Amino acid sequence: MAVIYTLTKSPLVKSGGQLYWDIDSPSEQQPLKIVNGRIVLRGWLVAEGEADSHVAVKIDHMTYSFPFNTKRPDVISAILKQPPEKHQKLRCGFDISIPFSTKIIIGLESDGVITWLEGLFFSPA
Repeated sequence: MAVIYTLTKSPLVKSGGQLYWDIDSPSEQQPLKIVNGRIVLRGWLVAEGEADSHVAVKIDHMTYSFPFNTKRPDVISAILKQPPEKHQKLRCGFDISIPFSTKIIIGLESDGVITWLEGLFFSPA
């Protein structure tokens, strides 16, 4: 049986300066249907000056680390105001499947240090 949830996002730090991000999906505008206990997170994260960074996801007491796996030329053009071709941050997007929880925290992992960026809180619709 599918359960439908609504999402509330809560930024933990301000996007801007040298750190920009957005969660494209799930969205606060669309209810989320959970069928097999997993959700897909899609978005992007640009941290200027950070090399070899990963997306960190905290679910309950577990923390997961995922490499950036999606090229986002739109982000390089719009946010960094630079040509996206061969840009070192071109692969700044993520499209990951994770276990569902009513509280998910998204962050940036760089050199073993995690900066938590945004909380995603799900409530039954």
